[in-house]
Amino acid sequence: MPKKWKTLDTKQIFGNKFFGFREDKVLSPKTDNTHPVWVVDAPTWINIIPITKEQKVIMTKQYRFGSQEVSLETPGGMVDAGEDALSAAIRELKEETGYGSDEVHEIGKISPNPALMSNDTYIYVAYNVEKIGDQQLDNMEDIEVLEIDLDKIPNLITNGEIDHSLVISAFYLLDQFEK
Repeated sequence: MPKKWKTLDTKQIFGNKFFGFREDKVLSPKTDNTHPVWVVDAPTWINIIPITKEQKVIMTKQYRFGSQEVSLETPGGMVDAGEDALSAAIRELKEETGYGSDEVHEIGKISPNPALMSNDTYIYVAYNVEKIGDQQLDNMEDIEVLEIDLDKIPNLITNGEIDHSLVISAFYLLDQFEK
């Protein structure tokens, strides 16, 4: 059975308030050999699935630098220093879409990529969301807000229109939460 590897040394290679990149020297419990490994440190993230009374999901479209494509997603973002994940989810929903809800539930926690990344993503659902104001975007955000029928989401995932793994995971967790 695999065992936890021991970290012998850590060297920060790069870091800012959004991401860090480090090299760890680790010891294999199986072979007693040491190896370098590289880890991306990132803050905790959230994703929230906002659903209206009419069973429409409030989705966002925005350009993503990694894929160099516009991506169809649920609202999401980073948990700020000193902020809990629930507060971040409510804040991101309002900032990115102008919507809000008094019915927000945590439905899961996932590791975005445990092979390379150190962070977690908390997933929320918000029911009976309503427009409560305007978007409050920062100067790096250009987000289009859409309403999509909840029952169309599985097909959008299957046909690749929704291809963001954290969003797909969120809809899986929503399906399990509602069962």
